[in-house]
Amino acid sequence: MKKGFPRLLLTKVLFVLLLPVLAGCINKKSGSASVQIDFWTFPNFSSETGTAGDFEKSLVAAFEAQNPSVKINFTLLSFADGAAKIEEAIAAGKAPDIVYDAPGRIIEWANNGLLEPLDDVLATEKPYITTGLLAVSAGKDRRTYMYPMHEGPFAMAFNKEMLEDLGLIDLLPYKRRDRQWTVAEYEKLLTALKKKLPKGKTPGVFFYKTQGGDQGTRAFLVNLYGDVTLLNADYSRYTFNTPQAVKNLTWTVNAMKKGLLLDGKDLTSNDAIAMFVEANAAHTILYSPQLNKMYDGKRKYKGKDFTPIYMPFPNDSGAPSLEFLAGGACVFKNKDPNKVKAAKSFLKFAATDEVWAEKLVSATGSFPASSKIEIKTDDDEILYNSVLKKFFGQYYNTVTGFPEMRKFWNTALKDAAAGQNIQNVLNVFVRNADNSLKK
Repeated sequence: MKKGFPRLLLTKVLFVLLLPVLAGCINKKSGSASVQIDFWTFPNFSSETGTAGDFEKSLVAAFEAQNPSVKINFTLLSFADGAAKIEEAIAAGKAPDIVYDAPGRIIEWANNGLLEPLDDVLATEKPYITTGLLAVSAGKDRRTYMYPMHEGPFAMAFNKEMLEDLGLIDLLPYKRRDRQWTVAEYEKLLTALKKKLPKGKTPGVFFYKTQGGDQGTRAFLVNLYGDVTLLNADYSRYTFNTPQAVKNLTWTVNAMKKGLLLDGKDLTSNDAIAMFVEANAAHTILYSPQLNKMYDGKRKYKGKDFTPIYMPFPNDSGAPSLEFLAGGACVFKNKDPNKVKAAKSFLKFAATDEVWAEKLVSATGSFPASSKIEIKTDDDEILYNSVLKKFFGQYYNTVTGFPEMRKFWNTALKDAAAGQNIQNVLNVFVRNADNSLKK
């Protein structure tokens, strides 16, 4: 028995050492996952089936096929209550592992210490990513917390076929180099549209029922007569109460009074875009290739699809200043390092896989953040949008107090449209917005 004891002990030791290997083999054979992570996203992607969420499900399935030890639980959020659901999950200590969103919310989470830095997973990719996108993907500690994957401009769009039928297409300088134009040209077109459009149709909508889509109203109002910014150069002070800012807002209020723009006090940005898509408005002040892709199959003018012509905002002082979309994903902190590792691995796959990285950008209808990815198209309007990149203006979605500023902006629009003194309205906006920077 004494001779057999060491042999038995050795056998037990070997068995214990081999357990992880055997377990790995069993997992591979059974296909069971050793790590489960949650992936949440808003409706940022279109799909070949036309069903929201189907692209994300295909992306997840492709990743899981290559990484059988990881199981991804996908949740599609709505723009209506998605943000609230994320905040509720965070408050309950049940934040998802991955959220695909924009820098505004992501960097706020990062600055609150909720996210994992992604500099490790981005190490080899940063040289290929647009510098500006890396800048807006960084927290106050200068570490990167959003993996940028797509970008795109927000601009105006006009119904080409409608303008052609009304004999007004020549008033839209879309054949001009860069398509830059003036307030006088814009007003002339709106006036002609008002005269020729049938009852129930409008030249366009200036919406302000809610904060949603305010990137459209902000960009609209920092252009027009020009020489206006929302903030100063170092983002330390709000500046939208100058004489030029007053002039821009005054023109807009008067345009609504004249019927050149429909007063959108009871309309959201989604309502205004729907009016454009349904050909009840000749143009929209908020549009993008991504939004256009989301409305594929829904654009109808006289029963047929119509062509949106993209235009920069009119600007009398020179080049227009456009707001832009930056999209990407973040990883929430988790006590389980395996979950963090799996989440980062999924981000890397989505952004760099030879097949799926291009598919992801294409599904957004936008443009790639990385120069490694090339979008192939012969669509003149999409090609024009790639030109608009040079007109990208300030990106202040990550500025301290940005959510509060949006409330003050919406209040200012409502007060100005209601007839209050515009200089006073903007002075109040700047004072309140400046205070939000100090929080």
